[in-house]
Amino acid sequence: MNERVEKIRRLLRELEAEMATGVRIDGSDATESQLAVIVQQVVDDLQPLLTPYDAAFYWFLFRHSIAKDGQPYLRVSTRQLSRAVVRSSYSQAEENTISLGKVQDTIRALESVGAIRKEGEPNREGTLYRVMVPSEIEACREHRAERMAVEPELLFPSSVIKIR
Repeated sequence: MNERVEKIRRLLRELEAEMATGVRIDGSDATESQLAVIVQQVVDDLQPLLTPYDAAFYWFLFRHSIAKDGQPYLRVSTRQLSRAVVRSSYSQAEENTISLGKVQDTIRALESVGAIRKEGEPNREGTLYRVMVPSEIEACREHRAERMAVEPELLFPSSVIKIR
């Protein structure tokens, strides 16, 4: 019974998020142009808020969820992430994975900025996360507002760039 209630709550949160952001990310409505806009927002509004490790992990999670099939959910484990995302800059070992502690710290950092949200308890396959897009992340909306107040036009307008 509790699983069914949790599933209903999760579905309601998804519907609320879709209505609040105006961006649908499910497989039926995800288009290339929507994905391009989301990528631009990640680069402009989210990435400046992240450390290099945080950004690498976010892009990995984004690629294996939203960019893969339009679904914002994926299940990952810390062991999987320690091997799959980036190499350690401190280790000369052949396998050269980053520490599980660093993976946990990075996941916590992404959760604290609102880039990902834990959606369930861990199991053998890992933990279920929802990868958020910048329009769903309060910190991104604040950063964008601050940036636009200082920098109303793009840094590199296409009319200025000349290709020889």
